[in-house]
Amino acid sequence: MKLTRLGIVVGVAGAIVLGFLGPSTAVELHGTSADTRQRLVLAPAQRDMMLAEMRLMLESVSGIVQGLAADDLPVAEKAARMSGMMHAADTDPQLQKLLPQLFLELAMHTHRGFDTLADQMKAGSSQADILRGLAKLTGNCVACHVMYRLDEVR
Repeated sequence: MKLTRLGIVVGVAGAIVLGFLGPSTAVELHGTSADTRQRLVLAPAQRDMMLAEMRLMLESVSGIVQGLAADDLPVAEKAARMSGMMHAADTDPQLQKLLPQLFLELAMHTHRGFDTLADQMKAGSSQADILRGLAKLTGNCVACHVMYRLDEVR
């Protein structure tokens, strides 16, 4: 419950900061939709790539939880590494130019968080410490989804 509130607070604070920074080229103001998240308007291929990356992160979280449930830290570590900085290095530079700076910073922080979590597992940290790290990491996911939505160029 505390982390959900933190994610919402981060999301609201991010939205306020973005209001002061102004929109990037991928940002489009919402129309009459009740969804007031900032719209990131991308070409279909760019949107598909970002959605695939988010699904990979969700697969990583699932693999981490499964590894922890089975008391198998190597499985959990491997799952965390799938979404670490090594994966972030593949990001399209053109896409990076379109996205708001705060979005990019949150994304990089999340990729680094997966690596940090994997490092904790490799070092044999306690399950409680790993779960605290996972909770912090998924707070980034919540914050991002509170602030942004992906749309295609029409």
